[in-house]
Amino acid sequence: MALEDDCPADTETIGRALGSDGTQGLVTLLESTRTEWSDEVLTAAADRFERRLGTEMSALRLEMSRDLSALRVDVARDTAALRVELLKWSFLFWVGQVATMAGLLALMLRP
Repeated sequence: MALEDDCPADTETIGRALGSDGTQGLVTLLESTRTEWSDEVLTAAADRFERRLGTEMSALRLEMSRDLSALRVDVARDTAALRVELLKWSFLFWVGQVATMAGLLALMLRP
């Protein structure tokens, strides 16, 4: 993008005051300064983005750690409840089997 495209009236005035070589030198200087400034702005924006990304990732890790800990507690509690329930039903089945076997033995041993 040339300086002449942006403001033609000012370019003509500068061109008459500085001459052709002076105007070209000024345009080159301004374009190189713009390029350097653009690089600095881009670097600053990238640094700010990386800092923000690091902060957000840390917050996400902390939140996930809390949620995972809560999930582990819930799973442990549910597993313990399931074990108790399974033991209760196993005991009930065992008592039923013993009663059935005792009844069959009493029926077979009766004279």
